[in-house]
Amino acid sequence: MKAQLAELVNVILSELEAHPDAAASETRMRRWLTRQGYSKRDIDAAIKLVWPRISVPVGVEPRTLGVVRHLSSFESCKLSREARDSLARLEMYELIDPGELEMLLERLGQFEGEVGMEDLDYLLSWVLGSTRDVESQQTIYGVFEDNRTLH
Repeated sequence: MKAQLAELVNVILSELEAHPDAAASETRMRRWLTRQGYSKRDIDAAIKLVWPRISVPVGVEPRTLGVVRHLSSFESCKLSREARDSLARLEMYELIDPGELEMLLERLGQFEGEVGMEDLDYLLSWVLGSTRDVESQQTIYGVFEDNRTLH
C-alpha cells in the first residue's frame, strides 16, 4: 500500500472515530476529503478499503444475513418439530438476536419433557415482550404463529 493511501485511510478512520454521532456516508466522506485536498483517485482507493466501516453505523456489528445456529442434540430433542421450525424462522428473518436465542434456549432447557409451541410462546413473550415495541412483537408473533414468509 502506498504511503499516501495509508495516510488517507488513517485520516478517514480518525474522522469516523472523532465524530461517531455524524452519519458516516460515502458522499459526505468524499466531499470532506476533497475539501482536504486529496485526489479523486486516492479517495476512491481509500473508500474501497474502508467501505465496510463506512456502510455500517458506528457501534453496530455487521452480521451475516440468514445464518441459523445449529441446535445441539439435547436442544433438538428437547424441542418439538414445530417449535424448532418456529425458532429457525425467527432467527433466519433476524427477528431475534443471537443473544436472545441463547437466552431462550437456556430457559427452554429448564423445562421438563418436550417443549412445544405453548411453552415457546410463553418464553417469547417473557424474554422479548418487554424489550420490543408493539410492531416488532406483532411481526414476531405473526411469523411464529402463522408461518408467514417475510419478503
